[in-house]
Amino acid sequence: MKEKPVKKTNVVYLLLTVLGPVALIILGAAIGYNFFHDGGSGAVVCFMGPSILSVAWWILGPTTIWKRKKKKMVKDLDAQGFHRNQTFYGSSQTVVVDVRQGKVALLFFWNPFELFVLPAKRINKAWTEDGAGGAGFLRGTSRVSFLFLVDKVKVRVNTFTSNQRWKMEDPKILEAISKADMMVQILDEAKRASRV
Repeated sequence: MKEKPVKKTNVVYLLLTVLGPVALIILGAAIGYNFFHDGGSGAVVCFMGPSILSVAWWILGPTTIWKRKKKKMVKDLDAQGFHRNQTFYGSSQTVVVDVRQGKVALLFFWNPFELFVLPAKRINKAWTEDGAGGAGFLRGTSRVSFLFLVDKVKVRVNTFTSNQRWKMEDPKILEAISKADMMVQILDEAKRASRV
């Protein structure tokens, strides 16, 4: 079990993912300008090739890595004897709870190479946030999530997100609140089991 602090973001990975392709585009443009100054197919390859590869990387690269690491996480946890009582796949993090052993496993989108398996007693607090806002008939939400604090690091896992406001009575919102409440309850159960 890792006792080191939970890190949601690997800064080196983030910078390489975002800025690496930009450096590739600049390098391609420099090569194209210096060696194919008069144009031609070499210039097209140098100017367009890195741009196309960079866009493809930004669209597919991090997502593909994330999907593969989630699959690997499940295999690694099973190999460790981790009982996956509840798994919640959020858009940028995965939370797996072993209630029996009082453990929580965390994997983050911007830190996919580091799986955190920790005792649930390190969770200071867990709660649901329905995101409700507005008054009267305008009352609604565009995000429902459950949150928890691990070593003073706030982890937010969305159970519902939208780019528009939904009424609080909408079945989708009620389902999202129910999922968030269930995850908070499971985290609290694991926390109690971890202290025994």
